[in-house]
Amino acid sequence: MKNIFIEGIPGSGKSTLLGKLQKSLPAYRFYREGDISPVDLAWCSYLSITQYKKLLEDWPQFRNIIDAESVREEGYYIIPYTRIDGDNHEFYSYMEKYEIYGGRRSINEFQDIVQRRYRNLKGTGNIFECAFFQNIMEELMLYDEYSDDKIIDFYKVLVSNINTDNFLIIRLLCDDINGSLEHIRKERINDQGEEIWYNLMLGYLKQSPYGKSHGMSDFEAIINHFIRRIMLENRILNEILPYKFMDVKSKDYQLDDILTFLSK
Repeated sequence: MKNIFIEGIPGSGKSTLLGKLQKSLPAYRFYREGDISPVDLAWCSYLSITQYKKLLEDWPQFRNIIDAESVREEGYYIIPYTRIDGDNHEFYSYMEKYEIYGGRRSINEFQDIVQRRYRNLKGTGNIFECAFFQNIMEELMLYDEYSDDKIIDFYKVLVSNINTDNFLIIRLLCDDINGSLEHIRKERINDQGEEIWYNLMLGYLKQSPYGKSHGMSDFEAIINHFIRRIMLENRILNEILPYKFMDVKSKDYQLDDILTFLSK
């Protein structure tokens, strides 16, 4: 068995592919974005023991479910907070501030957490959704404002902490990035017709340090951001992880071809 990472830009079909693999590979453990996984902490709070105790004092109505959902890890508590009460905006904001992403940690602390968690990944038989590129790379790009070469150097260290004998990446690629992003912009709307994904994505870019310094303010900025990310992914895969990845056409692939690659 291996550790498999599913990657791709928004709308490329990561969750759909993960669902198909879940049916075909029942012996594997699957981690979607927002789950407490051995490596990724997206949509999870990362609290010290003191912060955790304060959380229970501040939100006694959620004490039982917080206790049930929390995982203790090396002196910290990890909580997938969107699963506790995603409709309570006050609670959501309280928990969100303890994420490791979004510039909420110093550069050194963020990198230490990520590198340590990958270094501690000893077993196999895991399939992760966007845990290797998406959230980590965007933190380095947007909040740490790393150059391309500094991002490559970060991933060289990260890969040195991984047993690459049992490591594979499946990346979903779109022929038309502009068209793909335009599609999800129109698709992901609310009942009032508001472009939820677009507004959230643009707001995320605009309020980041990189977005502010580079005047990211429109749909073209979103497109350029993902073009840069794909180019960085290409360098990492070809320079650091050759033969450890498979690129497939988004929403136009044969599942059997992917399963054959994973079985090698």
